[in-house]
Amino acid sequence: MDGACGPNAAAGAENRPRPCLLVLGMHRSGTSALARGLAVLGADLGDELLPEHPCNPRGFFEDRDIYACNKALLGALGLAWADAAPVEPRRLVALAAGETGAQALELVRRKIAGRPLPAFKDPRMSRLMPFWRPVLAAAGLMPACLLALRHPDAVAQSLARRDGMAAETAHALWLCHTLDALDGSRGLPRLLVSYERLLAAPGRELARIGHALGLRVDAEALAVFAGDFLDAALCHHGAPAAAGGGEEPRGLCARLSPRLHAALEELAAALPETLEQGLARARLARLRGQAREALAGARLP
Repeated sequence: MDGACGPNAAAGAENRPRPCLLVLGMHRSGTSALARGLAVLGADLGDELLPEHPCNPRGFFEDRDIYACNKALLGALGLAWADAAPVEPRRLVALAAGETGAQALELVRRKIAGRPLPAFKDPRMSRLMPFWRPVLAAAGLMPACLLALRHPDAVAQSLARRDGMAAETAHALWLCHTLDALDGSRGLPRLLVSYERLLAAPGRELARIGHALGLRVDAEALAVFAGDFLDAALCHHGAPAAAGGGEEPRGLCARLSPRLHAALEELAAALPETLEQGLARARLARLRGQAREALAGARLP
């Protein structure tokens, strides 16, 4: 993947796809910080972003029209962002081939005009990749996917505080967003990005991403991102060191999600070739299969 998005990517045939970056991952997993950090590598998120909000005071870094499109797509499947029901790839592919896809294609073409390296971030896109892949391809784009990882217990704590969400529901959502992002990005250039590592060493983590994608780190932009934007105090919830004896019994999704996270976290410092080798391991295949089975049988509040 070296050079996939860098200056040499534009060389060659005129029909060669243009690069773009997609930030995937579960809500409250550091996707906003990662998206903002990509500006250090020259990515352009556009100028029609959702406004700041008390639950995300530094900003979401999501294009408002792509966000609205994703909400509508989930709605067409009878789902909202907080539903852990499975998506049907065939229905998404059919939507991409019809009028909905044509409208999304025109939207993407408008959004990428004049932007050498466009980037899009919306956690909903993690579940909608069977729709977006053909749309982006029709727009002449080759996406590289960055999957943000945060410990699912921390995500569950954040969603309990913000939305009053039950823990098992939050863990089920973590599983389905992570699994769908992994399945939906298969065959594309991709990296796993640890939210905790991004907070602890933003320069090193962005340099790793830049090396993999053939992008240069802008030292001045990095100083602003690391010094002015990132604030570890905004990370209110961390992974527990160990389960306390007085905790409520954990459901199956809440037991499986930390195991899957641990297996993926081992690969979060990997470069592309090592990553794909790791994702192909039998242990991860078993965990992913167990997680799918847990989601299929989950009875959520």
